[in-house]
Amino acid sequence: MPVLETFLQVCFKELNMLKKFGVLALAFAMGGMLAISGPAEAAKGFKGLSFMGSYAEKHPTVVNVWKPWFKIVEEKFGGKLTFDYFATNALYPEAEAIAAITDGRVDFGVVRPAVYPGKMNLLGVVALPGMCPNALVGSLVAEDIVEHFKEVRDEMPANSVHYFAWASAAYQIHTIKPVKNMEELKGKKIIVWDATTLEWIKALGANPIRMSSPDTYLALSKGMADGVLCPLAPLKSYKITEATKYHLILNLGVNTFCMEANKDLWESMPKDMRDWLTAEGGMKMAEANGKSLEDGAMADTKWMEAQGHQFFYLTDEERSAALAPLASFADMWKSTDCKNMDAKVVDEVLRYARERSKYYTDAVYSGKYGDAYKK
Repeated sequence: MPVLETFLQVCFKELNMLKKFGVLALAFAMGGMLAISGPAEAAKGFKGLSFMGSYAEKHPTVVNVWKPWFKIVEEKFGGKLTFDYFATNALYPEAEAIAAITDGRVDFGVVRPAVYPGKMNLLGVVALPGMCPNALVGSLVAEDIVEHFKEVRDEMPANSVHYFAWASAAYQIHTIKPVKNMEELKGKKIIVWDATTLEWIKALGANPIRMSSPDTYLALSKGMADGVLCPLAPLKSYKITEATKYHLILNLGVNTFCMEANKDLWESMPKDMRDWLTAEGGMKMAEANGKSLEDGAMADTKWMEAQGHQFFYLTDEERSAALAPLASFADMWKSTDCKNMDAKVVDEVLRYARERSKYYTDAVYSGKYGDAYKK
């Protein structure tokens, strides 16, 4: 990353923290070449709040949901409330998201529970292999669980207010050379982005390599791995489509995300602003995110096919056999991830997740959320 870009990001974080206390004066210098000093005007309203997602700028959810929503927010409050978007790792490493939300380095920030094994265990039920068939169902189930269980909300970052949860599109295998079935996958070096999918790849007989999503293209282009396990949606935005031309469609499962607001910032907002934001978040934003991810996956599939990419689909019998090694993950989640929790609560979360997954799956496939998602 260029030195100047890094420097400006550091400056932004300092300004962002100071504005919560009504101070916007910051003196800084860089190697004697760049210096700005003197008092600055106090911030008016809540302009330029940082909104750090888990996606690159060109990701479908950023382009089709969040940025249009930013414009609606600005118009609703006459410019007194605005957001600036920052992609993964732009303000701080993804591994510091919990701390950054808690200490106010970011105003609204994403936490991926899978990046923090042992910290947000209950919501991990949504990410169990086979629990949710697509992003729309997974997003609705994830937010439903957060709203339904206090125990799930208690695992959110300290000094935060939950805004909405959602789930990724289903995970597939994308490779440099053709991998048409599970036998051909065995022994391959597959990049993963979190602890959850690392265990999936191991169970499927491949060798996982964990790294951050922005580093994936470079690793693949240099031959450090044979492929990557991820949804279809991020492939274009991370340039992974330039390295991987073959796609094994497994629909292994989804992963969860939580957008959290810094509590100090949230409570400093006027009540009408908080009320409006609350109505716009929750299940409403979960649905919008889920739809954007499904829409993006369908559009990207058509685009990749036009570019000569090949997709390999398993029969129902082949997919059932492929998922068989992952059947034990529910018991592992209960006995390992949630071993120090109230067993009754854990069982109830699992039961509720399965029940709501069936409910939303039936609703989505019947066309309740639009004909595009009917099965």
